[in-house]
Amino acid sequence: MTPQSGPPATAQPPFSQRFRERSILMHRETGGSTYLAALTDGRLDLTAYAALVSQHTVIYRTLEQLGDAFADDPIAGKFAFPELARRPHLEADLAFLQARGIPISEPTEATTRYVERLTELAGWPAGFVAHHYVRYLGDISGGQAIGRQVATAYGLVPGGDGVRFYVFDNVKPKPFKENYRALLDAAPLDEREQDEVLDEVLLAYRLNVEVLTELAEQLLPHYPQVAS
Repeated sequence: MTPQSGPPATAQPPFSQRFRERSILMHRETGGSTYLAALTDGRLDLTAYAALVSQHTVIYRTLEQLGDAFADDPIAGKFAFPELARRPHLEADLAFLQARGIPISEPTEATTRYVERLTELAGWPAGFVAHHYVRYLGDISGGQAIGRQVATAYGLVPGGDGVRFYVFDNVKPKPFKENYRALLDAAPLDEREQDEVLDEVLLAYRLNVEVLTELAEQLLPHYPQVAS
């Protein structure tokens, strides 16, 4: 009599699907930021917007320096797309805002913690991919709407000066994201390593939420028109 075998092992879904499933709740929390809501609704001003641009500039300088260092890495190097570079756009946005007399904020404590974590990833290429995914896939997706809303609310030209951060001239979102997910699925990581990267995805989301939360705490009390 042939012994009965146990139930077949359940195969893990594709790595890219696990990325999406692991991060969906944190993504909703980020999207629900009171600071972002007030900003995109037009209830703040360019000074409050410049505070976000300032934080992004510090974060992306570090993230893209890390990407440059990983350019030849067999895992992280595949995600170092030059067409995604945000540093020149952010620096142009800051220069435009400064020329209009808008004050530029120093890095907040939350931004400093974020940058410190990115710096710690210099020896972990796969960890860099987690942060790369959270930032750039979000920028290409929901970030586009934020850019249009900010421009409309504060008298800027969509895609023009002050909001160039949100412009991806050489990226077609749908095929780009499909290729990105294929690269995730092909990454040479075992299940344990995948789990570690997925934990880092959650940390990346938390760090982003903390930046927005701290901006809300620092800025919103100065705008009586914004409900607490």
